[in-house]
Amino acid sequence: MKENRIPKHTSLPTVADVAQLAGVGAITVSRVVNGNGYVSLEKDKRVKAAIKKLGYRPNQAARVLKGRRAQMIGLIVPDLSDPFFGMCAAAVEEFAFERGYMTLIVASQRNEEVEKNEVNMMMGQNIAGLVIVPSLQNGQLESLALSGIPVVALDRPLEGLIADEVVVDNLRGAQTAVEHLLWHGYKKIACIGYDKNFYSIRQRILGYTNAMEAAGLKLHMYDEASTDNDVAKIVHSWARATDRPTAVFSLNNVTTLRVLQSFRQEGLHIPDAIAIVGFDDFSLAPLLSPPLTAIRQPAHVLGTQAAKLLFERIENAENHQKLPGTKIVLPVEFVIRTSCGCGTAAKKNLPRAYKQLLPHTEAEA
Repeated sequence: MKENRIPKHTSLPTVADVAQLAGVGAITVSRVVNGNGYVSLEKDKRVKAAIKKLGYRPNQAARVLKGRRAQMIGLIVPDLSDPFFGMCAAAVEEFAFERGYMTLIVASQRNEEVEKNEVNMMMGQNIAGLVIVPSLQNGQLESLALSGIPVVALDRPLEGLIADEVVVDNLRGAQTAVEHLLWHGYKKIACIGYDKNFYSIRQRILGYTNAMEAAGLKLHMYDEASTDNDVAKIVHSWARATDRPTAVFSLNNVTTLRVLQSFRQEGLHIPDAIAIVGFDDFSLAPLLSPPLTAIRQPAHVLGTQAAKLLFERIENAENHQKLPGTKIVLPVEFVIRTSCGCGTAAKKNLPRAYKQLLPHTEAEA
């Protein structure tokens, strides 16, 4: 049998190169790459081995010109500098890569016009599917759904549009965080953050509201603090007030970091001068002084589940529009450290009710 040698070339490997190395015809390579048409098991193995050895990648532009979906998915998040969305994006990209797909990742910066342009751009790329943390009104995404491209909503549902969605239990997590501060005896608890028009934040605000109203306490809302300067001004006013909040519930980790920075600038010591619990945990939270008590979202699981739903639709392309939307609500964890006022003794005496409120409550040493 004639030995198949690696073809010599200076450019990227082609179908012809793969065919030569595998000892098969170009049509056989095309069938293996595109997953259609019969190929014997033995030839399939040879072609895949040649592809791996040569580092061959299908020409996405050629696939688009032939009317086929590119082996590429889209991902739109509001802000890649937000650690939460960064972890979600990494999980989606990892899942797609394992299935031979590239991921086109863009950030909408919470701007509807920017997001609209990004959606149109991705449609032009003929993506196979889209995972999106939506900022758009649903009507602007209808063209995407009508085109047959599967869409999965991440973190926020696409209300009124039939689409798969993966979210977390924002309401329960927020309510538990505020009830914990109430358990400590704090009465004047402020809620601070931004993006109140979006589902996840609305649910967190509702959790805060439910806990405060159940305790018969007044709400202290600061829900338009969207910049460093906004937060700095609010904290500055607290530092000079005799009746400032005794505790703070922060609506996301970007706000939490801004609040902590402003506390430091104003000389407000945690938790003696003011306590804090944040929605979203992050890698440096246990290393802060004091360590941050937080509601932890399963960001990696969230991204993986969204990607999994998307690929189930992609692999069932002919029927996916007939299937109802799937909604997955993931639980969150309550990670108790010391910024809330918990010392070692307090952690040992946590109410059993926390176990009922959340399936995962963790008290770190």
